[in-house]
Amino acid sequence: MWTHGEESLKRLHDDINKFHPTIRLTMDYSPKSVAFLDTLVSIKDGHLSTSLYRKPTDNLMMLHFSSFHPKHIKEAIPYGQALRVHRICSDEEERNRHLQTLKDALVRTGYGTRLIDRQFQRATAKNRTDLLRRQIWDTTDRIPFVVQYFPGAEKLRHLLHSLQHVIDDDEHLAKVIPTPPLLAFKQPRNLKRTIVCSKLPSLQNSDHDTTQPCHGNLCKTCQIIDMDTTITRENTTHQVRDTYSCDSANVVYLIRCRKGCPEAWYIGETMQTLRQRMNGHRATITRQECSLPVGEHFSSQGHSASDLRVSVLQGGLQDPRQRRIAEQKLIAKFRTHECGLNRDLGFMSHYIHPPPSGLRTPTNCPGLIQFTPL
Repeated sequence: MWTHGEESLKRLHDDINKFHPTIRLTMDYSPKSVAFLDTLVSIKDGHLSTSLYRKPTDNLMMLHFSSFHPKHIKEAIPYGQALRVHRICSDEEERNRHLQTLKDALVRTGYGTRLIDRQFQRATAKNRTDLLRRQIWDTTDRIPFVVQYFPGAEKLRHLLHSLQHVIDDDEHLAKVIPTPPLLAFKQPRNLKRTIVCSKLPSLQNSDHDTTQPCHGNLCKTCQIIDMDTTITRENTTHQVRDTYSCDSANVVYLIRCRKGCPEAWYIGETMQTLRQRMNGHRATITRQECSLPVGEHFSSQGHSASDLRVSVLQGGLQDPRQRRIAEQKLIAKFRTHECGLNRDLGFMSHYIHPPPSGLRTPTNCPGLIQFTPL
């Protein structure tokens, strides 16, 4: 509260803004009330009174009751909002007015009036003086039991409590888990997380962005790892944007020949680890499976599995469709379907038109198509 008059208050504001050329402060003042965060502080009969403050743009949108969330979360929203109103409003009449506005908004969002009234009564039954004190939460350590939320998951809480006697009967587990685990729900993958990626790719290539050996005692893939950070073919260049190893899974990889055979480029995708996929390629070479392009080249005269060189071009592709799209783009980028070991454009091979004359394609590849933007 300022008790020295309006003019001296304005002079103070001007002096503060002259303190530094890059610091500018705005000032809101009133002889009756002023808002601070979500609280409206007013002077009534010489005393400070508080009420809930909402911005003019606040439309009171809350989680809809039909949303796929646990029941206790939906019940906690009316309770938490009413508790906030009860704590902030010092006048009971103001509190009831804000609670009625909150109730109307909850009803519009699908909440039942019986649920709202029950949670409002529970909140307003709290002693406001206790709510204004600093809360000290119980810090008892409980081991969390984390599961993805699904209908009926609430029953797991009762199951954990009912089976606690099994843990108590074990001398060692009773010390580790003295109380029933805390049931915690992990949010399932929603539509936003599926179609929106908030992580932007790095525009700069790091010296550590490459494929590195895992140095496992029995790993044979370490011997054929290609640690190039930049993959170049003719006028085409690809930068490796992350660090990979023999244990990396869900990747698009490149196989080349150690002897420098210009057409021995093969691009593939796999959900397995790079080590597992290369073990499969080595098996086709050992069995001399000429029906497969990698087996045909590296089992030919003068070649062996030791001539393999492999590097990861792109990773982090857990969706099979994303992997196939990335594989198709890289095949087209390096033209390994024309002058390489790839026999088609991957998953797009069944949706393309006949190729131009003279283009090498197998019998199961109808051809190529060029997509032109509208």
